[in-house]
Amino acid sequence: MSRSLVATHPEPGAVAGRGHVVERARARLRRTGDSVPLAWRLGGIALLGTLGVAGVVATTSSNPQASPPGSAVELRIAIIASLIAAGLYALTSRVQARMGGLLVGAGFFSSVWLLNGSGDRVLFSIGVVGTSVGPVLFAYLMLAHPAGRLTSRREARFLWLTGGVLAVLWLMGVAMTLQPPLKTPLLQCTPRCPRNVFSLGSATDPVDVVQDAMRIAWLALSVGTPILLFRRAKAAPTPVRRSLLPVAAVASLVPILLTLYFVSVSTEVGPAATLGGVYIAEVVAIPIAILVGLGRQRLFMGQTLAEFVNELARLPEADPEALMATALRDPSLRIAYRRPELGRYVDSHGVPVAQFPSDEAVTWIERDGAPVAAVLFNPALARDERFVQAAGAVALIRLEKVRLEASLKASANDLAASRVRLLEMAHTERRRLERDLHDGVQQHLVGLRIKLEMAADAIKEDPQQGERVLASVGRQMDDILQEVRLLARGIYPSLLSERGVVEALRAAARSSPVPVEVRGRVGRYPEDTEVAVYFCCLEALQNVAKHAGANAAATVTLREDKGLLGFEVRDTGVGFNRRGASKGNGLINMCDRMDAVGGSVEVSSQRLRGTWVRGSVPIDRPAPGLL
Repeated sequence: MSRSLVATHPEPGAVAGRGHVVERARARLRRTGDSVPLAWRLGGIALLGTLGVAGVVATTSSNPQASPPGSAVELRIAIIASLIAAGLYALTSRVQARMGGLLVGAGFFSSVWLLNGSGDRVLFSIGVVGTSVGPVLFAYLMLAHPAGRLTSRREARFLWLTGGVLAVLWLMGVAMTLQPPLKTPLLQCTPRCPRNVFSLGSATDPVDVVQDAMRIAWLALSVGTPILLFRRAKAAPTPVRRSLLPVAAVASLVPILLTLYFVSVSTEVGPAATLGGVYIAEVVAIPIAILVGLGRQRLFMGQTLAEFVNELARLPEADPEALMATALRDPSLRIAYRRPELGRYVDSHGVPVAQFPSDEAVTWIERDGAPVAAVLFNPALARDERFVQAAGAVALIRLEKVRLEASLKASANDLAASRVRLLEMAHTERRRLERDLHDGVQQHLVGLRIKLEMAADAIKEDPQQGERVLASVGRQMDDILQEVRLLARGIYPSLLSERGVVEALRAAARSSPVPVEVRGRVGRYPEDTEVAVYFCCLEALQNVAKHAGANAAATVTLREDKGLLGFEVRDTGVGFNRRGASKGNGLINMCDRMDAVGGSVEVSSQRLRGTWVRGSVPIDRPAPGLL
């Protein structure tokens, strides 16, 4: 069964060494994960979450000083349950699985920092230390939504700066005082909390300057987060924007409620406990907003892909590139189709794609582990590249059809260009032969005619002189015959016609400026096949002599296998970088010769490891002729 895989990465096989090991490890992990049913995995997570909730309930219930006492347990249950529930929903989709894992992890971690409601001194102190990460954790969840990771350097710098300052100040307060460093909506027992076992000092009340700095850092974190979310939503593609807006809306209320709470606590005016409860309800609303955003994203993706499938079925001849660009709301989207026989990419019209622009994201579409096409799209969609993956998987069959059509068009273009070059080569060769015949053989023949006229006149007057002239004519005839043979050998080596391509190559190897070994035992083939293979190998050997280096050696191998006459010219030279190299005249000539007989040729090379020229010609069917 065929399998498709799409990922925004360099082309598979382009990275060697350790990358292959990492990819194999990831594949094993994927297979291991797939072997466990999804329901079992989700059930296990839910069970662990229940145990975490039970632990928090047990420890919080043991603290008679918790304030407000009636809601402390319920609020902590709501925070953990909302995080794990949102994570379980996201884990049901591979597109959102990364975000789901992040939410579930946050839920389990909350079981630790919510121990700040425990009456046990050690558990309480652990929870107080963990509280330093609580605000940063929720800010990270919102900024990482929906991709499950931070996708902006600006957002990452903001989070680590403000969150890091807040966490450091909190830990400083923990180390300095016996009581929690700051009264928060979920840490309201101050100054009647259990004693902090991690305190290095003896002060009971926290330092005012440290408290004020913590409030400022916390407010900066809560104000900057919705601003960054709205800014990202404004520039994001439709699926990302739909997912971000609910989270940004909820996040915008956090600084308002937090400010009111801090003012109420500092001035002792207003219902601080009520404001704290509202703030906690807002914290519970954050994973719910993330859940709503993920649902909106999933609904939009489903509707869009359904429309895409309908359009593919309704318009069987439509270009999938245009349909995919419309479906993904990305007018700049392009699709490049791979031509495996040449190792390059072409567009839907068969025009080669020289290189992929750096300002575009690339998603590789594979079938059975081999690349089929590459989708080039707006980098903003890279935050939701799984959406492109789903669209590519849906369009895979159509993409393969268009790829074959594009490959056919490219082959036709290459064949037309090859024919033009062959005609130009034939014309150039005719002009060369004409020039060589005019400057060489023709001049000798003119001189020979003059000498024959002189011999005829000399015989009448002086027979001995006539004999000397005729002897000179004989020597000149030998020179003319040798020159004609040399011309003929340049067109078609006599040894090639008499003994075949292996012996002809061995003869050519003996006159090569680099050491050449010719291997192989093959039979006789049609003249055009032997000529094409012979001159391709000669072209490759000439390139070895020119570019491989002074100490290089070459090996020519010929073999017949499965109806193909194959050849390989391998050298031990300096090699070159294929990515930065252009196709030279030598390779173009080899491609043209192979195209003319229905064959193919490819070049591989590595720096300091030599170059390989491989080609093959079908021998079980007649070679196509030129029109």
